[in-house]
Amino acid sequence: MIRYLLIEEERFEDAPFVGALVCAISCPMNCKNCFNKHLKGLEVKKASAEEIVDTIKRNPFHEGMILGGLEWSEQPDEMLDLAREAVSRDLKVMIYTGLTIEQFLHKVPDIRDLRGDIYLKYGAYHHDLPGYRSRYGVQLASRNQKILQYRSREEEYWFRAQ
Repeated sequence: MIRYLLIEEERFEDAPFVGALVCAISCPMNCKNCFNKHLKGLEVKKASAEEIVDTIKRNPFHEGMILGGLEWSEQPDEMLDLAREAVSRDLKVMIYTGLTIEQFLHKVPDIRDLRGDIYLKYGAYHHDLPGYRSRYGVQLASRNQKILQYRSREEEYWFRAQ
């Protein structure tokens, strides 16, 4: 079962596609001026990866799933199950993490085995590093954040900087 806080439909600004945001259940980072602090008080829900993807696919506008809101690397197995189910059903996936790319790949090494259209937005939010750069049409909240597009394990690099 996947534990999550909410599914928010038709998100346009969080990925290079229209998708549903599936919010993780916690985040240990305590970023100053966190955008999502209010989510921590929501009730935890449970559903199978198939049920969550069914919900997302019911909306004809959804091209993908956005794993964010809080920190999915705290739930690596659940995140991988969701991402696997999504890409197996032709959904794009955007994963948000406050970790560095090295920390994320260390914590979730099996992400390298996924095949599909996957993006990773990484880097902690720093309110004192305003950047508001855009990558793939997604606004980055601070200068240290980046978005990488995942390719396949057979390529020279697991992630390609964009």
